[in-house]
Amino acid sequence: MDNASIKLPPEYSHLTDWFWDIISKAHEDKAALREILLPMDRDDILRFQEQFIDAAVELQDEPFTDYMESSEDGIEDISHWIVSKGKAYYADIINHPEKVPHSVFGNTKTILNGVADDVFEEKYGESTGIY
Repeated sequence: MDNASIKLPPEYSHLTDWFWDIISKAHEDKAALREILLPMDRDDILRFQEQFIDAAVELQDEPFTDYMESSEDGIEDISHWIVSKGKAYYADIINHPEKVPHSVFGNTKTILNGVADDVFEEKYGESTGIY
């Protein structure tokens, strides 16, 4: 399914198909995401990191947290894991918060968070500062 054909509610319009296409191409693989981000310029890496964090933050409040473990780290991991799975999964969670996993403990290798910051630091010698 094409990301453009997956509809999110209007309040999520700041999460662009450009962002979701990158997530899709990475296939939940940190090394693949790194290769996609490496040739990008400063502004695009920052834009990607900002959208990743924005998408995750949307899930770090009720009603989503009603179904998650209560630790701050657990909530963060779950939200990053959901974003890393792509737009279709994300849209399903947005529309059905009860489908949020309680925990992703032991299943965090596919979380793509942090890759953009690592690439940015490698290329520009500094953190994105977006967490």
